[in-house]
Amino acid sequence: MTTQEHESSEPDDGDDLDLADIVREIPAFHGLDEQDITRLLDASEILQVASGETIIRENQSDRHLYFLIDGQVGIHKENVKLCELRRLGDFFGEISVIDSKCRSATVTAKRDCLLLRLDMDAVDMNDMQGQSHVLAVIYRAFSEVLADRLRRMNDELLYLRREVIRLHGRLRYDKEGGRA
Repeated sequence: MTTQEHESSEPDDGDDLDLADIVREIPAFHGLDEQDITRLLDASEILQVASGETIIRENQSDRHLYFLIDGQVGIHKENVKLCELRRLGDFFGEISVIDSKCRSATVTAKRDCLLLRLDMDAVDMNDMQGQSHVLAVIYRAFSEVLADRLRRMNDELLYLRREVIRLHGRLRYDKEGGRA
């Protein structure tokens, strides 16, 4: 586990962070015991990212999962804003961890950020005795966030379909001579 600047291998000796205490505050990790937290930290590092820096690029390939400790990030796909994250424990990078495909969006620091970067390749999926609880907690957090996103997307899809029907009806009315 290291503390480093993004895009740099220089440790930040000025921070007296107790990383285990920070991890305990992240909601996704509330169910972990001390041994699980140690395993998680062995596969993690702290990144300090300056405002404006890109953390993840769309179509990039890697197996890192990021947890926001402090700051704010913006998530964009094809230059369209999808959302912003700013709460302790908000995470990103989970889609490519789940499906092992390239990154689906670009993530940029909107303010200076402190991130926990978890190397999912370092979390040994074959170590059923040790890592299975850590993985279960992580994948439960994925499930909760993805279920929330799916509900929001369903609401948005319903809204857009209603708008298409409304506009289609207006166009049909216009074409039939109702309006110019």
